[in-house]
Amino acid sequence: MFFKKSPAINVDELAKLIGASCSVSDILVDDVGPLDNLPKHSIACYHNPKYKGSLTSAKQGFCILKEEDRKLLPEGVVGLFSSTPYRAFGQAALYFYPLPKLTGEISNLASIHPTAIIGKNCQIEPFAVIAAHAKIGENTIIRSHCTVGEYTEIGKNSLLEYGVTITNCIAGDRLYVKPGARIGQPGFGFHMDERGHFDIPQIGCVRIGHDVQIGANATIDRGSQHDTIIGNFCRVDNLVQIAHNVELGDGCVIVAQVGIAGSTKLGKFVIAAGQVGIAGHLNIGDGVKIAAQSGLMRDVSAGETIAGSPAIPVREWHRQTIAIGKLTKK
Repeated sequence: MFFKKSPAINVDELAKLIGASCSVSDILVDDVGPLDNLPKHSIACYHNPKYKGSLTSAKQGFCILKEEDRKLLPEGVVGLFSSTPYRAFGQAALYFYPLPKLTGEISNLASIHPTAIIGKNCQIEPFAVIAAHAKIGENTIIRSHCTVGEYTEIGKNSLLEYGVTITNCIAGDRLYVKPGARIGQPGFGFHMDERGHFDIPQIGCVRIGHDVQIGANATIDRGSQHDTIIGNFCRVDNLVQIAHNVELGDGCVIVAQVGIAGSTKLGKFVIAAGQVGIAGHLNIGDGVKIAAQSGLMRDVSAGETIAGSPAIPVREWHRQTIAIGKLTKK
C-alpha cells in the first residue's frame, strides 16, 4: 500500500471534524472516493454540476454537498452538508490519509555541515546535503538526495520531497516542495553585443512566504539585484518557470508549464492557467485570470480576465474567434 489509512469513523464524528452537518449517526465511514460507483462505506463530494449524473445515479455511501443541493441526493446515499463541500472533503481525506509523521531521525548518511542549524524533531534522510550556515526549522522533513545551500533558511513544519535543490533562499513555515524542483539557481541574465554574451552576476535571492507549495520539476530563479518573491499561500504547479526578480502576490495560482519572464509583478490571487507565457517587466493586477495558452505582453488591470495570444479581454477574444470561425466557413 502506498498510503497508510486511518481507521473507520462514525459519520457524525466525521461531520464534526470537517465542519459539516449530518442528521444520522452510528454509521461507519471507512474511506474517501469518487462519486462514480461509490462504495457502501466511502464518502465522496459533489461540488461541480458536471458530476450531477454521478451523484443522482449513486446507490449507497456518503456525499458532502451544499444544503441547496439536498434534493439531488438519491435514496440510499447519506448527505453531509457544508457551504464549502470540496474543502470539507479535503479535511475528510486528511483524516483518512494524514500527512507523513515525523520520525525525528537524522540519517548518518546525510551530509550536514557543522555550522548548519537544525531545529527540533527534524527528519533528514540519507544522502541529503545541508550546507554551511543553513537553517532548518523544527518539525521539517528533508527527504533523500535533497540539497539545501549555504545560508538558506527553511521554516518549520516544511517538507522537501525527493531530489529537491534549494539555494539562495529564505522560506517561511509549512513550505512544501515536490520532487525535483529547483529553487534559487542563477537566472537567465546576460548582456549581448558583437563581442559575445556577457553573463551578469545574479546576486539576489528567493524569498518565499508561509504555506507555499512548489510543484515537481518547477524552477524559481533567484533575483539578479532585487529578490524573486513568492507570496503567502501561493500554489506553483509542476514544470513552471519563474524567472529572476518576479514577484507573486499572496494566493497566486500558477498552473503547469507556465513561464514568467524576469521582473514581472503579479498581484494577489492571480490565476495563470496551463502553458501561459508572460513577458518580462509587466505589472498584473490583483485577481487577474489568464486563460490557458495565452501569451501576455502588456500590463493588466486588477480583476480582468484575458485570453489569446497576444492576450486581450476574454469577451473580445471570444468575439474574434467567432468571427474567424465564420470567415473559414465562407
